Amino acid sequence: MASTPKIILASRSPARRELMKQLGLPFECHASDIFEDMEARKDPVELAIYLAAQKAEHIAAKYADAIIIGVDTFVVIGKEKIGKPENIEGAARILQKMSGQKIEVVTGIAALKTDANSRKIKELISSCSTFLTMKKLSALEIRDHAHRPEALTVAGGITIENDHALFTKIEGDYNNIIGLPIFQLKEMLEQLGVKLA
Repeated sequence: MASTPKIILASRSPARRELMKQLGLPFECHASDIFEDMEARKDPVELAIYLAAQKAEHIAAKYADAIIIGVDTFVVIGKEKIGKPENIEGAARILQKMSGQKIEVVTGIAALKTDANSRKIKELISSCSTFLTMKKLSALEIRDHAHRPEALTVAGGITIENDHALFTKIEGDYNNIIGLPIFQLKEMLEQLGVKLA
């Protein structure tokens, strides 16, 4: 019987790491430091998939007989794609834009399989969108949230785990908001031959 290939999550996100643990499979984390060009694709779903694939491919050459998982998540307000804020002022501007709005959280996933020579032999891609309605924020709430350390580490400057009180409605996959649609990933891994419980 073939052994399960090594699984690599191309991310340093603690939240994604915790979600991956739900699969019950051993895995390693190796973050990809590619430049996330938010203008590489106009369509948000295409952009999320493109960036996820770039992350996986950047790491793939380092691992033989492995499955590398690239993930990219960002927020869309109207037609504007929003990643991680660069600074406190940027976080405050993003929160102001999201205040009282319906926002979309888009995640792209790429699962890439390598051979014994670290060459890509198969790649699956997928995406997930979840919609959130945010309550109207006061100036004080915006300031307080923008000044928290985690505001600069996640798309949109907020996390559903710590900031659920800011939202009045969630439509779609909750795990996607955290940063990894785990059920979709499970299906992808199964298609790549990984046996899951």
